[in-house]
Amino acid sequence: MKERLYTSLIRPVVLYGSETWPIRKMDEHRFMVFERKVLRKIYGPVKDEITGEWRRRKNIELEILYGNADILEVIRSRKLRWAGHAWRCQNPLLHAVMEQNSVGKRPLGRPRIRWEDVVKKDVEQLGGCSNWRNLALDREGWKLGCMRRAACADFVRMGGLFKISEPKIHVLMTTGH
Repeated sequence: MKERLYTSLIRPVVLYGSETWPIRKMDEHRFMVFERKVLRKIYGPVKDEITGEWRRRKNIELEILYGNADILEVIRSRKLRWAGHAWRCQNPLLHAVMEQNSVGKRPLGRPRIRWEDVVKKDVEQLGGCSNWRNLALDREGWKLGCMRRAACADFVRMGGLFKISEPKIHVLMTTGH
């Protein structure tokens, strides 16, 4: 019951607008910490079989108990889904914003991470090419790719390791959990 409340009430509030966020490593870490804290509250401590003492659940135990895609995979899946929708839509203002290179002097130092760079990285992780805009024009193929990302995350959560190639997922090793 608590798990359903987290999935249907808390997580959507936390992820509101996440489709447009360029998430950094620090943000990823914070989201994972948040999710683990919530899941530890939901599932509670466990009594150790060897020592007989109560202990906190380990991260892997939480992942196995929860069984759904973690919060980062949900963010990535939403971002890819929205990127495809935004690129296919007929709104000229949206296309102008997505295509336009900013004009002006860039600040000194390391460039800030851009939303499009994050989308390119996510598409490349799925085995696609770096030109995500051509892939997004095929609505059904794009939708399957976004769903495949979530399916891969669920497979990893169930204890398998995988390697994504062009159209298939090759299982390298499964653990005996």
